[in-house]
Amino acid sequence: MRAEAERWAGWAGTARLISLDSLRGVERFPHQIKACLKVMRDLNGRAILADEVGLGKTIEAGIVLKEYLLRGAVRTILVLVPASLCEQWRAELWEKFELDFVVSRGPAGQWGRHPLVISSLETARHERHRRRVRGANYDLVVVDEAHRLRNHLTLGWKFINDLNPRYLLLLTATPVQNDMRELYNLSTLVRPGTVGTFSQFRRDFLSGHDKRSPRNTPRLRTLLESVMIRTRRADTDLTFAPRKVETLWVSQSPAERLLYQQVSDFVAESVRADSGGPGRPHYFTLMVLQKEMGSSWAAARSTMERLAQHPDGLETRRLKALTARAAEVSRSPSKIRSLLRSVAGMGGEKCIIFTQFRATQDTIVEALRESGIEPAVFHGEMGWREKEESLENFRAGLQVLVSTEAGGEGRNLQFCRIVVNYDLPWNPMRIEQRIGRVHRLGQEHPVRVINLAARGTIEAYVLEILDRKIRMFELVVGEMEEILGTWQQHGSFEDEVFRRWVESSGPRMRKRRFAELAQHLVVARRLYQKQKERQNWLFPVVPKEDKA
Repeated sequence: MRAEAERWAGWAGTARLISLDSLRGVERFPHQIKACLKVMRDLNGRAILADEVGLGKTIEAGIVLKEYLLRGAVRTILVLVPASLCEQWRAELWEKFELDFVVSRGPAGQWGRHPLVISSLETARHERHRRRVRGANYDLVVVDEAHRLRNHLTLGWKFINDLNPRYLLLLTATPVQNDMRELYNLSTLVRPGTVGTFSQFRRDFLSGHDKRSPRNTPRLRTLLESVMIRTRRADTDLTFAPRKVETLWVSQSPAERLLYQQVSDFVAESVRADSGGPGRPHYFTLMVLQKEMGSSWAAARSTMERLAQHPDGLETRRLKALTARAAEVSRSPSKIRSLLRSVAGMGGEKCIIFTQFRATQDTIVEALRESGIEPAVFHGEMGWREKEESLENFRAGLQVLVSTEAGGEGRNLQFCRIVVNYDLPWNPMRIEQRIGRVHRLGQEHPVRVINLAARGTIEAYVLEILDRKIRMFELVVGEMEEILGTWQQHGSFEDEVFRRWVESSGPRMRKRRFAELAQHLVVARRLYQKQKERQNWLFPVVPKEDKA
């Protein structure tokens, strides 16, 4: 009845998208237009958007949201995303679609107070908020990274099932990972009964011995067409700009090399569990210190000074001695010299230099100015207007943008094609996000990525795994997240990196422990590749001759 009413009202039967003219800085591709029209015209606003990574599912969701709002079909919208992506979604929906969402955090929340809300799934389904979210009766719900709903026994799946909004969009490139039941669960959320009861689904489509390989595939594919849209890169005429990755090995001075070893030993001794752990209260600060050493001695020095002021069991005298040495080596850092040579060799071409730390950013900016280059600067503490002016100055004439991790999230920086990772985050997703600022749909020029690292550092081990073992830099932006999703480990990748570093008694053990981690990820990449092939074989796709 609902579907018939919607068709009668004309909301799903439109032949054109009226929102396209109002989008800002969004390059529209035929597969995205086709997907949005199908969502509204054929699927009545309830769909799994399962495009391969890198094809712009977020843009498709944004167009559908704007379209329904403009047509008056919805008034309230809830967007559920991973906590780390809330701000990125908010910025992108405002800057590209002029949709004024608020991020709901904290015990009070924005449920029912504001018509357009973004939240993490974990926050929304929390028992403190669950009733208020349900009571808001959202017209449209979007779930990003919807593969987190593949298990029908989880609180997340049950929460979305209870919400039962009029319109529902689930975004995931991998609707199935380990078991065809996962596909059944997602399909049932979108349109219950599409593939029957689970007993019917098991009888008709599961082969019994292999949970990941269905039978009666043509029939299942036909049924899935009523709940799913999937576009592969091979189904489009899009060309993705090639990516060239270089490692610029920094030759540390003997003093820098010795200090890196001494501070690393101090960090490891302080956090090792079997030592009684005077550093356990400072665990995360010590982890940051280890990262800062791979970035700049200016950043590391300030952290060591703070620890020396509030040691809480740490060796104060040792800390002060290390801090004094850091002050000495930070006067002429070898990494800055390597960076300046690299920028000088770019022939005036624009580049973005990324760093994790403000102290490092200040060091880079000062060095560039002393060499005669005035850079644009971007960081999270700047106001909205300052950020816009800085990016406009970079676009209009300045050669270099020096940016922290906040750099241009949701913004189009494709007028630049060179990314310099002055320091290397241990989290591969952060590296992907940096590269993704310039290497995305619409980039017309080959992208150049320059990674600065010194041998013997933790960043060198991370680079060995990501570059040489799993060839991360060959992947499309977004695929690394899928690989990490198949890597079934507790805790984050950067926690695992730090743990293996501090628990190793010397270089030989360190090499072995990181080789083990690399092997785990090699297996995860193979599993991801198999999943991708299986899903391309199973799921309905847009025929090439039928593209919009």
